[in-house]
Amino acid sequence: MKRILLPAGGAILATGLLAAGLAGTANAVPDWAYDTMAKDAPAAAEVADFWLKANGHTNNLAKATPYTWETKATPKLNAGGGYTADGKPGAVKPTGEETKASAKVKNINLPKTIGKVFFVDEKNELKWCSATSIQGKYRNLVATAGHCVYDDKADASVMDNWVFVPGYYQGKTPWGIYVGKTAYTHYDFANYEDYDRDYAFVTVYNGVQIGGGTAKEVSKADYDKFTGRKE
Repeated sequence: MKRILLPAGGAILATGLLAAGLAGTANAVPDWAYDTMAKDAPAAAEVADFWLKANGHTNNLAKATPYTWETKATPKLNAGGGYTADGKPGAVKPTGEETKASAKVKNINLPKTIGKVFFVDEKNELKWCSATSIQGKYRNLVATAGHCVYDDKADASVMDNWVFVPGYYQGKTPWGIYVGKTAYTHYDFANYEDYDRDYAFVTVYNGVQIGGGTAKEVSKADYDKFTGRKE
């Protein structure tokens, strides 16, 4: 993993990553820091393959767990004691609900913009965070928390094997898997762990063809036409 301490004020403006509300006035102290994730298309192909390879019927995406306590499910409420009113509460169902049958809820119409980012943390564990794609000039920009990109426990490094999966559901990648290319976070977060600036932006590869020889970066049209494994 590489240190994420390089000032990048001009580079961000050139690639259109900043919204108007985030742009600041120029000063002597750099506002942003950046570092490379997957350095080229072959490296990106290896990252994608890492997450899609299966041990049995489960790929590594399905094995990942939430990264921080904020994303963990709330534990079941434990309550003691008993009912203290004059009698037990009524059990009569509301009008129209008497014969209502239970039904399974299926995930349909999964969003193309909201999903999860997956990475390997400082303990070499598979983790995920929530994230979203945002409008950008090159349509390759993902926004998430800074602590889901920058590893403050591993001497200012970016996370390993970082990918974004829009519409993720139970190990599936309905809208593809996008490998991180370059990570940008606020300079104060990278250097001083200032959680008031706990946000990050990551540019991703448009698409990587896996298998069939040498990996190469492909266009979205080529990716859509590809009939090999891309899940």
